[in-house]
Order: sequence, then structure tokens, then C-alpha cells
Amino acid sequence: MAGPDLRVQLTREETLCLLELAELAVQARNLPELAEGILPSLARMLGSPAAVLYLEIPRLPIPRFLHAGLHEETAASLERHCAAQFRQIPAQSSLPPLPLPPAPLGNGHLRLFPLGRAEKPLGLLGLVLPEDEGAAGTLLVEKALPLLANALSNLVDRMEYEKQIANLNTYLTISSMIAQALDLRDVLEAILYFSMETVSAEAASVLLLDYEKKNFRFYSVEGPAKPVLLTATFPADQGLAGSVLQSQQSEIINDVQNDPRFYGKFDSESGFFTRNMMVLPLTAGEEKIGVLELLNKAGDEDFLEEELLMLQSIAEEIAFAIRNGKLFEVVVKSYCKQRQGENTCKGCKRPLGSWTPCVKYREESVEV
Repeated sequence: MAGPDLRVQLTREETLCLLELAELAVQARNLPELAEGILPSLARMLGSPAAVLYLEIPRLPIPRFLHAGLHEETAASLERHCAAQFRQIPAQSSLPPLPLPPAPLGNGHLRLFPLGRAEKPLGLLGLVLPEDEGAAGTLLVEKALPLLANALSNLVDRMEYEKQIANLNTYLTISSMIAQALDLRDVLEAILYFSMETVSAEAASVLLLDYEKKNFRFYSVEGPAKPVLLTATFPADQGLAGSVLQSQQSEIINDVQNDPRFYGKFDSESGFFTRNMMVLPLTAGEEKIGVLELLNKAGDEDFLEEELLMLQSIAEEIAFAIRNGKLFEVVVKSYCKQRQGENTCKGCKRPLGSWTPCVKYREESVEV
């Protein structure tokens, strides 16, 4: 095996290679683009048949494993190796080479290098190197690592900033929708669509307690199971909804089918398969109203804690809107029936089903 690379200066060719890497890093607009630009170039500069980038940033929905020059079967195997090694940081000061399967890369090893942020790296850079060239290009790698780590950190910081702005816009949009609502069901439908889009969910529902506080009914539903769920009820002490309502603690359940609390009856009846979900209690002051559910993150991904926190910020507003809407609806119906009779809705532009005052009695009240 070749001895350590003891050079202290880069060659002219290596310097040009680093400049090329720097240019690619600056031009990258996202992480896949960064990997697609840098990994093949870095592998070519070092004479490596393949290079990998393993990332572990739970707060952002990003690819975990990016590579250049690997077959998919080999990539899946190396991703597991990288995950195991990453979990040992910073328990060990250096990462030993990982043996590779003989095919299709031949005899070699994977050399891993931590990337960025000493307290906890953002990920690992991996280079596949022949057995007899483990230390080749050490100086070039040492110079390239800070460059790649800095580019990676800048992209992550930008993504976090953009995510915060998006969350703020979501909160302001939903708050505005609630404040300007003329019909409670219409606004809840819009809120569910907006929430689904924000967290990339396939379905969503608002479950409300009945007047006896003993059963849930699906007040608003969006997704494939809507026709089945809109007429469904179930006991308020059952299912993940019942558990969250009781504890008043929002939850992410990313393996629903193996959770003993899961109420699987509606999956069976609708044909919808619930993989994961977020469940949030809807509470107005001290009054338990119901729960908000977001189901099945797109792309078989897990729901993130950050997404749950964003929805928590609007759950209370939704709860108060529902409570106030239901109370106002009762008042309007009672008032109209007393003053104008049972058929007061006939010909009215704003019938009693709405939670805002109907046009007819509002105009008559002005004349009195």
C-alpha cells in the first residue's frame, strides 16, 4: 500500500481542480445539483471510480444519499454502511475504511470524511479507492473537504431560512382565511388543502366531538377516503385521535400500522392505506373541540418535527374558529326561527346553514 501523502503544496493541476470544484459549489442551487456537480469531478480528480455524499439533516426534507458511479444495489448497501458510521461520530476521532463487495467495483474500500460543523457533522463524503492507493491524493482531499463542507452548510442554512419564510407565510395565510371566513365548512376545506400542500400530505381531516363528547365525527375531509369518512363516527376514546385528544399532546406517528392505538376500521372500509400521520388536538381555551389529522407524507417520507410545530401554531386558531362558528350557528338558527318562523331560509341569499348572520334578518334588524 502506498505511504502517506506528505506533500505540503498542491500541483498546478490540483489547484485548477479545486477552482473547478469551487465554481461548481457556488453555482449549485440545491443539494442534488451540488452533488451532481462535485461528486463526479472529485472522483475524476482522484482517480476514484465512485464518490458518495451521505447527509443526515432531520429538520429538512432532503435526499439522504447521493452518489456518482455506483450501481443501485451497491448504493443501497453503502448507504447502510454510511449510516452506521455516521452514528458513531464524534465517538471516534477517525473513520476506518469500509470494505466493498468485489463487484462491480473490484477490490477496494470506501474512505469516509466528516463534513462541516465540528459539534455534529452534516454528513459524510465518501470516495471509493483501490486497496493499494488508500492515501493517494490526501492533500487534495484535505483542501476539497472545507470547500464542500462550506457549500453544504450555506445551502442548508438557505433552505432553513426559506422553510421559515414558507412557514410564516402559511401561518399568515391560514390566519387570514380564518379571520375572513364567511362559511366554516368552506374555510376548513381550504385550510385542509393548504395544510396538505404545506407538509406534502396525501389526505387530511378535522374530527369534531359530538355534543355529548362521546364520539368523533368527520366534520371536514380531504383525500381519497372522503366519501366514506364524511358519514363516519367512532368513539372518542379510541384510535390515535382519541389518544391525542386525551393527552392534549400533538404527535407524529411514522409507523401507524404497528401502533396498537391505530383504529384501522376506516382503512378497511375505504381502501386507503394509512402509512404515517400527524395528529394535533384542537382546543379552544380549556374546551376540547376535536383533532386535526394529516396523513401519508408524499414520497414515502417521514413527517418532520418542524412541520408539526408549524401546524401547532395554527391549531388553536382553527379550534376557536370552529367553536365560535358552531355557537354562532346555533344562535342564528334559534333567533331566526323565533322571529321569522321555520321557513325563514326560503329565498334567503344567506341561509341558516351559514355561521354568519343571514341577509334577511340582518336587514330587518337595521330597520327596527
